[in-house]
Amino acid sequence: MEYKKLGDIATYINGYAFKPEQRGSEGLPIIRIQDLTGNAYDLGYYNGDYPKKVELNDGDVLISWSASLGVYLWNHGKALLNQHIFKVVFDKVEIDKFYFMYAVEYNLDKMSLKTHGATMKHITKKDFDNVVIPYPDLDYQKEVAYRLTSLKGIIEKYQKQLDLLDELVKARFVEMFGDPVINSCQFPVQPMTDICDIIDGDRGKNYPKSEEILDDGYCLFLNAKNVTQKGFDFENCNFITREKDDALRNGKLSRGDVVLTTRGTVGNLAYYSKNVPYENIRINSGMVILRMNRSILNEIYFIELFKMKLSDIKEKIASGSAQPQLPISTMNKIILMIPPLELQNQFASFVQEIDKSRSRIQKSLEASQELFDSLMQEYFG
Repeated sequence: MEYKKLGDIATYINGYAFKPEQRGSEGLPIIRIQDLTGNAYDLGYYNGDYPKKVELNDGDVLISWSASLGVYLWNHGKALLNQHIFKVVFDKVEIDKFYFMYAVEYNLDKMSLKTHGATMKHITKKDFDNVVIPYPDLDYQKEVAYRLTSLKGIIEKYQKQLDLLDELVKARFVEMFGDPVINSCQFPVQPMTDICDIIDGDRGKNYPKSEEILDDGYCLFLNAKNVTQKGFDFENCNFITREKDDALRNGKLSRGDVVLTTRGTVGNLAYYSKNVPYENIRINSGMVILRMNRSILNEIYFIELFKMKLSDIKEKIASGSAQPQLPISTMNKIILMIPPLELQNQFASFVQEIDKSRSRIQKSLEASQELFDSLMQEYFG
């Protein structure tokens, strides 16, 4: 198998350093890293002369090399490339464009280990050019790219199905109860403080970590990273002895509690249901426990209601000094609608049926992703 350095495969053109005053509302769009990752909400335009080399057209391959490493295929019409992104010009050897993209994608993790800079991490052009990838004959490159693209399409299909199920749950909620964001409902409302205890986590010390869950004599001590958009993630948990656990005052979970991240990555929710296999769990600071009044609230209804309210207030969260925060004082002001418990239970039954479909799709998605990762390792490792 022949191998080549990225610097020997193509030419990499860095974007132009557009100044803030050059960004307007007319002309060609200026594409920054956040415009590629989907985190931008203020697309800027430039109406003037520009170097032809920074012009983008459909089919161009882009590689972000600063702050966020990524490889992208541009398909949004003529545009202009901002700095910190390479446009790839395949002018040195014959290579399948999609094979090249997968090879670069596989090496992104390795590149991240070589990033430099104190404030904005970036990879140097020298380090980038010296990355080595397999260089088989063109027919084999196309075969590899076809297999990986087909599998990626399946993964995206499963993810779209999961997204549609989420939308179905939201639509059913609004149909049954109205939109809680605009308070279009006919049900009584109560402040969150009246129907839900908000319990802060306990500030952790330098407790040891474990790659395995330690049951006997220990209590799990979760950090914010253990609460994800998909619920609890028990990998790389901290743990404390029961003796130290007894000395702590806050943050002890009970079945039926909901954990919410309130600092850094705000808004991740995890439900401590009977299906979670661990009995002794505490949470660190940066999270809170939401312990609802179950005589008037169904947990599943509450979680969906709170997620919809939270999506509305996240944009208004006070950012504090360096990272977003959702203080308890803000949560205390949230107003929640309280429909009859029987109606909440009907909604919960609907969600549980949806969850059965979600579980099947999630398993298929994970199996497809695992196969994709193993093929990437086989082809480029």
